[in-house]
Amino acid sequence: MTRLVPIVLGHNAFFGVDHLSAARGSERAAFFAEPRRILDVISSSVEMGAGGMMMSTHQRAEGVCDLLRAETHLAQRLRLYPLLPYAQKYITRANEVGLVNVAFEALAQTTLREKFSMGWQVAKGVVTKDLFAMISALVRLELKMFRGLDVGAVFLHDVLTDLLLALRLREVFAFYVEEIKAAHGADGAFATKNLPLLCRSFEEWQLPPPVVMTHFNKTGFHMNPSREACEEAMRTHHPDVMAMGTLASGFLKPDEAYAYLATVPNIRSVVVGVSSPSHVGETFAAIRKHGIGGSNGFPAHS
Repeated sequence: MTRLVPIVLGHNAFFGVDHLSAARGSERAAFFAEPRRILDVISSSVEMGAGGMMMSTHQRAEGVCDLLRAETHLAQRLRLYPLLPYAQKYITRANEVGLVNVAFEALAQTTLREKFSMGWQVAKGVVTKDLFAMISALVRLELKMFRGLDVGAVFLHDVLTDLLLALRLREVFAFYVEEIKAAHGADGAFATKNLPLLCRSFEEWQLPPPVVMTHFNKTGFHMNPSREACEEAMRTHHPDVMAMGTLASGFLKPDEAYAYLATVPNIRSVVVGVSSPSHVGETFAAIRKHGIGGSNGFPAHS
């Protein structure tokens, strides 16, 4: 059974990501530089019905996780959905110091025992080109900040998901799902910008229907190759989907957006971007009204 909850807070506003306005993104990044401000929005959202939070492995995420561990009453009501890796972090730092030094910097943040274990896995991957060993090491490094918190699913970034799809690497998808389940007790999940291709590939490879985060909205914004193709994939392949971009970057009002989503089968969850408690009310009310993911009663974690 999927561990997706109906309403999941998005992380973009907290980390200064705005696809329509760089200036607005910078303003939000400055405002949320203090993790306590992020925690205040999370707390208000949970009180109003949110049950989860999407969290990239951005450098600010660790401070938020530390605060959640300290606020146990809040952490117990919130399921986290890491998105990894935070690709920009590695690209930027690799350009500055080189890829090998990036690996050593990451290892420097771990204990001696962890250094030995993870360092051996990385070295093994480099020497033997064992892709599975390198993926396992990367996952362990990226998820370290979430220790002790309720992790429902771990989403592989769409940059990697769609690259692996293009290369037809079935074994990597199967390994990732098994690795996340065995090592972390969570669902191995995938962000993608091509839902139909992902679903067709999983069926062809005889893998179970995937847990997916992808764009879904009435306008077809960022739905590839088309809204109609994505809707058909939902009807035919039955993936469990966490829908993102549901308001089409602000083009749609919540009631119109979620009335549409209610007509699409297998949408278990929606990612909601909020930057203040005042943004929560109308959006959450529309999700409840249309019962997305069974959200009418905000069911308890399964």
